[in-house]
Amino acid sequence: MRNLVLIAAILLGTTLGFAQNKEILEETVTTTTKVKTNTGEKELKETVTVKKEQDVNLSETDKNSLNQDRASAPTKVTKKEMVVDGDREVIIDRKTSFVCEDNRCDFIPFNEGFTINSEDHMLNATTYQKADNKYIVKTKHGDGIGYFDQEENFIVEITKEDGSTVKRVYKQQ
Repeated sequence: MRNLVLIAAILLGTTLGFAQNKEILEETVTTTTKVKTNTGEKELKETVTVKKEQDVNLSETDKNSLNQDRASAPTKVTKKEMVVDGDREVIIDRKTSFVCEDNRCDFIPFNEGFTINSEDHMLNATTYQKADNKYIVKTKHGDGIGYFDQEENFIVEITKEDGSTVKRVYKQQ
């Protein structure tokens, strides 16, 4: 019986050891500020959370050896800022960069949605969030609908003035 428990513990430990294929680092910094207003003194708490995710890949050059080197992999960085004003929570997302048609596009949030800015003016747009997690997208060349897919890419389907439809995929960097 004791051998059976020992074997089960070893199998469980080795299975969990090999199951880790992502490295995640998350850091949260909270600062408290006292602000004097005409109604008295307020206390604001600002919390900034930075999350870095990176896939763990091993080098192909020493594939069948012990203590393999890690291969470099892209790092996805997410930054979220939250301000607590009394009992209210206000979440402010920072500017995020996407790539569409080999052009860098910056998504800059505002209180009703976000704007898309790019050097290619054909990709510029203003979006307004709807209730069903979809966005109304307004461009100089027509209006459309936008949504985020499962890979967190932003998909836009624009209906042009002539009735044709254009589909754009903004891939997150």
